[in-house]
Amino acid sequence: MIDFRYHLVSLVAVFIALAVGIVLGAGPLREGISDTIDEEVAQLRTERTELRTELDVRSRQAAAKDEAVALLSPRGVAGTLNGTRVGLVVLPGADRNHVALLEDRLGEAGGAVVLQVEVDGSFDAAELDAGVVERLATTLEVPEARGLDDGSIGALLGATLAGADREGDVGAWLAAAERLEDEGLLDLRWQQPDAQVTDRRPPDALMVVGGGLPVADGDDVDPDAETRLRTRLDLVRALAALGQPLVVAAAGTETDALAEGGGEDGLVGAVRDDGALRDDVSTVDDLESHSGRAAAVLAVAWELQEEAGHYGLGEGAEAPVPAPPPLRLGTTPGTAERAPAPEPVPDDAETTSDP
Repeated sequence: MIDFRYHLVSLVAVFIALAVGIVLGAGPLREGISDTIDEEVAQLRTERTELRTELDVRSRQAAAKDEAVALLSPRGVAGTLNGTRVGLVVLPGADRNHVALLEDRLGEAGGAVVLQVEVDGSFDAAELDAGVVERLATTLEVPEARGLDDGSIGALLGATLAGADREGDVGAWLAAAERLEDEGLLDLRWQQPDAQVTDRRPPDALMVVGGGLPVADGDDVDPDAETRLRTRLDLVRALAALGQPLVVAAAGTETDALAEGGGEDGLVGAVRDDGALRDDVSTVDDLESHSGRAAAVLAVAWELQEEAGHYGLGEGAEAPVPAPPPLRLGTTPGTAERAPAPEPVPDDAETTSDP
């Protein structure tokens, strides 16, 4: 049976151990431990200084390359969209500064932004009377593509923007667009190079500019984000099913590369993950950069050649930018001597060989 003497001996042993530790720490071991800590701190400071220096160098290099891309982009895209009428579909959350800069780049390529569609947040929430959707759908060739639900607002908007009139119902898409505008779902902005000419044909190609949509996470599903993604995907699926040349672009992978999801927009990621859409729809994930905007313009040009590709810095991107496509309606000085690339992302042997 444990008695008082056992407890007393145990306590004495503990105090002796503490005393020995204090004596050793203040004496023979103190100098060695202190020197080791000082050396590790000095090494960490040196590494921190080296990392800061390297970061400064990399930042200057990146800024110089970005400046070079900004200077070369106008020549790089010139002539690739001559005579092309482009429609911009601006989804909720898209950065309007990026849209404005994108318009400039499209103009430098020879294209004309004839229609800009500002989509309201009620589109994401699928807030439109089912009766209105049903009535408008009777005048349009709304596709029945894989993954589309009956009565989908996204599919209806896709058929509208593609100008998919039913046979014998010419101009129904314009009437549908105006009705959707009256319902507060979108804002139509027609832009004509010549104020005397009113051209209300559907655009030759469309670019859907997204933003503010997180990448879907199977472990933490946000119902609101899921609804927004499904509605936007319905729009993309409908346009793809109707054969509309289409580029889906968003920003994020350059400025938010270290954020969760790598900064990639959820719609861009969903298109890339969908096997059928990936083959028909082009995507760009870094619209905030000069190279991203150039990639978006060149992607439109390749879509007109029925070639889809995926560009930027995010997961699933095939290249930062596509190769320059064939010029349209004539040539641009200084470019005719080099043969155009046969595809958006040629093999290494093709890109490095002499013209």
